[in-house]
Amino acid sequence: MRCKNCGWDNPEGNSKCEKCNAPMSDYAANERMPHYEFEDDDHYRPRATMAGGQVDAFNPGATVTGCAVCGYPVRATDTECPNCASALPEDKKPPEDKKTPKKEVLHVGTIIQSADFDKEKADKERKKLTGFLVTYSLSPNGVFFPLYEGKNMVGRSASCQVHIQGDSAVSERHFSILYRAVDRKFKFKDEQSSNGTFINGTLNDEGELKNLDLIRIGTTELLFMEIPLL
Repeated sequence: MRCKNCGWDNPEGNSKCEKCNAPMSDYAANERMPHYEFEDDDHYRPRATMAGGQVDAFNPGATVTGCAVCGYPVRATDTECPNCASALPEDKKPPEDKKTPKKEVLHVGTIIQSADFDKEKADKERKKLTGFLVTYSLSPNGVFFPLYEGKNMVGRSASCQVHIQGDSAVSERHFSILYRAVDRKFKFKDEQSSNGTFINGTLNDEGELKNLDLIRIGTTELLFMEIPLL
């Protein structure tokens, strides 16, 4: 008694297939089934199945039916049975597969910018680079942080523009550096930090930074470098 779903040869009287657990209640003993290939019990391969739309196990997109003489699966392109060489009557041949029309794919490549991209507007909106903070306290090879127009917050918080990691003596928001194009000055302000802000070795709450000033917060030393604007 072959299972319609997987083709497994079950003992007579089984209510469910031993291989796939499919119900055997609608099995018809005199119904022809297609042939199957077996490598061994653990790697059996049905060449085709008559259930679930008659799908070829090796080509899920192909439609198959069984030869009227031997039950071997045949395709729409077959003129005779591959197993017994019986000719296939015109009215018994499987219908030609209806191929799904391929969708037209437009290969555009990498898009650098949209058609309405306004470079001049983007340049105006982007903040201008005005300087750097350079430190060798965090890495022997050095680490640098860019400073931009407006307010640059320095601290351990990930939200800070200058994010200092690995120094527990640095506050979440330790101090800020403010640059305004109107006066072209860098002004710093301690943001009520726990351990204070030192400029060139002197504790300061606020003031103006000069090029190559040495800033210390916690155990981290930062060298301030100004970019001369043309």
